[in-house]
Amino acid sequence: MPATRVPVVIDRLTGKTRPAQIFVAVMGAPNFTYAEASWTQALGDWIGAHTRAFTAIGGVPGLLLPDNTKVAVIKACLYEPQVNRSYAEMAADYDTAILPARPRRPRDKANSLPRRRPGSRPRC
Repeated sequence: MPATRVPVVIDRLTGKTRPAQIFVAVMGAPNFTYAEASWTQALGDWIGAHTRAFTAIGGVPGLLLPDNTKVAVIKACLYEPQVNRSYAEMAADYDTAILPARPRRPRDKANSLPRRRPGSRPRC
C-alpha cells in the first residue's frame, strides 16, 4: 500500500470511519510476518507493537531494522542516525540492536517489500 493511503476502520454501528496505522514486522529467514493495527504512530503504540511481535515470534531478533519513521529515528542520517531514547532503551532491555534503514535506500528493508518473480520486469 502506498504511503499516501491510510487504511480506515469503519464502526459498524455508527458508520463512522477512523484512520488506522499498520505495524508490520518481518523475519526473513523463517518467512514470518506479524502485523497489527493501531490508531496512532505514537511511541507507546510503536514499542507496544514491537513487544507483541516478539511474543508472537517467540523470541527477539539480534537486530531490528526499522524504517526511518519519526517515532523511531530522531535524526535520519546516512551513516549515524539518532534513535529515539525510549526505543533504544526498549531494545537494550530485550538485548537487541537497532539499525534503521538508511534514507532513500529501499534495499535495506528488502524482506518487507513485495517481491517480483524471477525474470519479471518492474512496472513503470
